[in-house]
Amino acid sequence: MKMSQSNEFAGRVVAVVGGNVGVGPAVVKAFQERGARVLVGSLPASASSEVTAETNSIPVDLADPLAASQFLDECERRVGLVQILTMVAPPVETRDALAISREHMQNVVNAELVGPACMLQECARRLVSHKLEGRLISFVSMSGKTGAHKHVAPYAAAKGGLIAYSRVLAAELAGTGITVNMIATSLFEVQLAGKSDAAKASLVAGIPTGRAGRSEEAACAAMYLASEGSGYVTGETLNLSGGRFMD
Repeated sequence: MKMSQSNEFAGRVVAVVGGNVGVGPAVVKAFQERGARVLVGSLPASASSEVTAETNSIPVDLADPLAASQFLDECERRVGLVQILTMVAPPVETRDALAISREHMQNVVNAELVGPACMLQECARRLVSHKLEGRLISFVSMSGKTGAHKHVAPYAAAKGGLIAYSRVLAAELAGTGITVNMIATSLFEVQLAGKSDAAKASLVAGIPTGRAGRSEEAACAAMYLASEGSGYVTGETLNLSGGRFMD
C-alpha cells in the first residue's frame, strides 16, 4: 500500500512514543516522509532497528513517574518543543481475568493508562504555556470501547480509562487549538506475526472486510488527526476494525 506524500509537516516537531512497537514504525515513517522532525520514545517492550537507525530515539518507561517530563525535556533539548504527540501501545499480554494478580493489574494500569495520560498532560501543559496549537493522538484498542475481548481485562480497563481521560482533556483544551483524539484498532497484521495460516483465518473470520488491518492504514489515520484539516475534530475515537465494530 502506497501512501500519498507531501511536506505537510515540514519543520514540525513530532514525538511518537512507542514508535518501536506495533504500528509505531509505520507511523514514524509516515511523519518522516511528510517532512516532520521525528523523535521516537522507545518503549522497553521491544526494539526496532528500522526506526532507531535513522531516527532520534529516546528510551522511555511509561511506568516511571518522571517519564513524561524527562522525555519531553530531552525532545526539546535535541530538536524543540513537541507540537504533535502520538502514543502507540505495545502488544497486549493475555491472561484469564480470574488469574490476574493485583500486582499485574496495577502494572498494566500504570503503563497503559497513568503513564500515557501523564505524557498527554505534560505535552499539553507545554503547548499551552507557549500559546501554541497542537495535536495529541493515542492509539487505544477496541477492547477499551467494547470490553468484549477475552483475556485482556486490565488492558481493556486501562484503555477505556484513557479514552475517558482524553475526552475530558479534549473538552478542557478545546479553546486552545490543541486537539485530543484516539484511534481504536482491532486486529492488525502485526498481531498475526508468527501465527499459522489456520490461526490467521480463524481470527479474521469475523471481520467484514475479510482481513486484518495494515500498519500503513493506522499511519494514515494518524496523519489525518495530526493534520491542519482535523482542527474541528477533538475528543473522538476513530474505529479501525474493518467493520467489526461500528458506532
